[in-house]
Amino acid sequence: MEHRIQYLRDSKGQPVGCCAIKIKPIPHVGHPGGHTLVTYQMSVLNPLDKFDRKIARRLALGALQEAPFTTTIEHLMPTRRQITKAVMDDIWNDPTAPTRARKAARLWLKSQLGDYAHE
Repeated sequence: MEHRIQYLRDSKGQPVGCCAIKIKPIPHVGHPGGHTLVTYQMSVLNPLDKFDRKIARRLALGALQEAPFTTTIEHLMPTRRQITKAVMDDIWNDPTAPTRARKAARLWLKSQLGDYAHE
């Protein structure tokens, strides 16, 4: 199982965080279909620091190993966009997520889905 890295960006396109994502397809036994388990974790820039991709990536990957967040997709073979949407939805809807991460998630959702309507 590989991980995928996605950078969280502000309205100016500048990175403000890093999200490490892992997927695991889970087939339904006895009939076609299934779902995909998506685990992720993120690191978010402190406004006083300069963004460093290597450090952000390392922090997100470490957090993914230690304390991942989980969401599911009702597809066995989701597209990259479906995976990213599931993660961004989860971040946006988590009131305990860092504000910068929630804003970046909402910005991604709006840019991809228009006026942020659920697909």
